[in-house]
Amino acid sequence: MSGGGIEKELLEWLKLARRSGRRGWVLVRDGEIIGVFKDRKDAVAAAKEPGVYLLAFVD
Repeated sequence: MSGGGIEKELLEWLKLARRSGRRGWVLVRDGEIIGVFKDRKDAVAAAKEPGVYLLAFVD
């Protein structure tokens, strides 16, 4: 992650999720979309590796 605070980084990831054009639960890690899921539980299960993730519902 780049410097400047985790909040700023997460806001950038949220913008990425919204701009992706995908609908559903969007899972983002390290500025890359890991996947898009219909069910939240599936998205949480996909976050297997340690690290910071952002899970956002995009409609």
